[in-house]
Amino acid sequence: MTESLPVPGRLAVVDEPHRVLVVREDDASDWLCAFDKADGFPARRWAQDMARTYNARLDLSCASSRRPPAASGP
Repeated sequence: MTESLPVPGRLAVVDEPHRVLVVREDDASDWLCAFDKADGFPARRWAQDMARTYNARLDLSCASSRRPPAASGP
């Protein structure tokens, strides 16, 4: 069984004056999440953590799909 991720491709972070966006890396206009910078909230850190975690999962998924199937026993 292969697991499909809900968003195709990697995620990136776009910093705007009042918010930080998590976007699809290949289409920055397609944002997935916005973190408001109000009241000292660490919006950039949250956005970076979200993108980094998702991208790591994507990399892990891609790496495991390239592995040959495990040999079965006799």
